[in-house]
Amino acid sequence: MIDFTNVIKAFPGGERPAVSGLTLSVERGETLVLLGSSGSGKSTLLKLVNRLLEPDSGEIRVGGRLVGDVPVRELRRSMGYVIQDTGLFPHWTAEENVAAPLRIAGVPPEERRSRSRELLDRLGLDPGEFASRYPDELSGGQQQRVGVARALAADPDILLMDEPFGALDGITRERLQQEVRRLNCDLGKTILLVTHDLFEALALGDRIGVMHEGRLEQAGQKHELLSRPATPFVKELFEKPARQLETFGRAGMKPEEWEGN
Repeated sequence: MIDFTNVIKAFPGGERPAVSGLTLSVERGETLVLLGSSGSGKSTLLKLVNRLLEPDSGEIRVGGRLVGDVPVRELRRSMGYVIQDTGLFPHWTAEENVAAPLRIAGVPPEERRSRSRELLDRLGLDPGEFASRYPDELSGGQQQRVGVARALAADPDILLMDEPFGALDGITRERLQQEVRRLNCDLGKTILLVTHDLFEALALGDRIGVMHEGRLEQAGQKHELLSRPATPFVKELFEKPARQLETFGRAGMKPEEWEGN
């Protein structure tokens, strides 16, 4: 669904490329999590997919088409984009924020209203209670749910999610992670999600791509990264979770309960 081939992206004044010779494929219907610390290149890679940035070299294809050959508006309409700072319009209600992509696409008002309310309900926000609220009347978790609903409004095949839960408390983050898992099961979206949280990557990813200093260190299913790390960096990164999985997994604990142990 998304294919990167030898992609390079550098910024002026940088000591090294932000993305360096990266090759990676994201399969249709899977959730691939890009895991790495700040500056590893993961958010840059996400922005290259919807052409917020352009690569210096290499190829990026979505559905087999070079993204550079697709008009920007058409490309972005095929994708939902969720960021940590939800970017909700402060003077629009939750319903109006969710409907924003449909409004741009010229969808009639009644259809926009119906779709917005359907998605608010799907994301656990009762439309009767929340549709008319403004962003400053919502909690952080509720705002993030509205942001996810907006990303789904035009029924895109792809969801791009950049640190979507990073600013939320642990309980709210876990609930939204559960919503993302459920949405993926129900709707079969292709999700490319960026995080620096290793436990979030383990909880959400069908596969995980580990990035470090602009390079893709390894991509694979979580059991492969835990048991067969391809590089010293990946081995060190997953050493503690591997021990915790062995210790706490026998006690029936969930990954989100490992933190602090």
